Amino acid sequence: MRPPLLIFLFVWAVSLKAQVNLVPNPSFEICSPCPDNVDQVIRATGWDRVRETPEYFNACAGPTNNFIYVPTNQNGYQYAATGNAYCGFAVSFTANPHGNRETIGAQLLSDLVIGEKYLVSVKFCLANDSNPTRTACNNMGVKFSTVPYSLNNPVPIDNISQVYAASIISDSVNWIEVTGSFIADSSYRYINVCNFFDNAHTDTINLMSVLPGVAYYYVDDVSVTLDTTTGIPETEKPKLKIFPNPAGSQITIEQLSVTGNQLSVEVYDALGRLVTQSVAQGQTSTIPLNLSKGVYLLRVKEKEEVVFWEKLIIE
Repeated sequence: MRPPLLIFLFVWAVSLKAQVNLVPNPSFEICSPCPDNVDQVIRATGWDRVRETPEYFNACAGPTNNFIYVPTNQNGYQYAATGNAYCGFAVSFTANPHGNRETIGAQLLSDLVIGEKYLVSVKFCLANDSNPTRTACNNMGVKFSTVPYSLNNPVPIDNISQVYAASIISDSVNWIEVTGSFIADSSYRYINVCNFFDNAHTDTINLMSVLPGVAYYYVDDVSVTLDTTTGIPETEKPKLKIFPNPAGSQITIEQLSVTGNQLSVEVYDALGRLVTQSVAQGQTSTIPLNLSKGVYLLRVKEKEEVVFWEKLIIE
């Protein structure tokens, strides 16, 4: 028997929701107008500079404008991963602890939902210019924020990035896709793309000189979607009781349905920073807390799968 139309529409709507990319103009194809000089990321509709001076490259600039043309431009030779445009930014390693971190940012099409799991992907390619200080590095990725950043209020370089490449990206021919999933612990509204780790927390390869200099990367195809990958079946997830909440110096975790499973207990502050992490094992576990008064997010994971989360209030 043919399923009712209502059920079909519901399934279709859920599937469509899961596949919607929340990043505006994800491949930088839409512009107004075409770039005609360096430092014009704002001409890529929906995007802007949120730290220093990243670039916008587009074939519509014309081959005579070889600073920002695609595929030939001031930083090398590279076709877009998709279409005819991409952005680019420098990650430099100067005496300043975080060097320079040119960064692009955009407002998402809708806020992320706390507790939802999102799949993030972005493509990078190392520019193949002949800069004598040419360098490659790791930690290229994305940082989500609840507030917008700008040149006057630049995104912080604070060693926090929800998704990033732990390995060094040194390929200057192929686009390398960096992917990862994370649980939204805040109603993030903005996405920022670059390297958000300081020099001391970034690995480098010096390609042209002895000392690290400048790693320049092209970026394309930025995507944020709901992650619908299958994890632990609901019937196999531990049923938990966590109390008290509001809490003081400790909380207790009781496994009501499964005993003996080792669980990872994480607490994040309002800025999405991990502030404490413990292990719970057995039917009943007491987790000590040494936190200031405020509102936090409590997450419990089993084998890297989030099985429980809720707002935790410390009084």
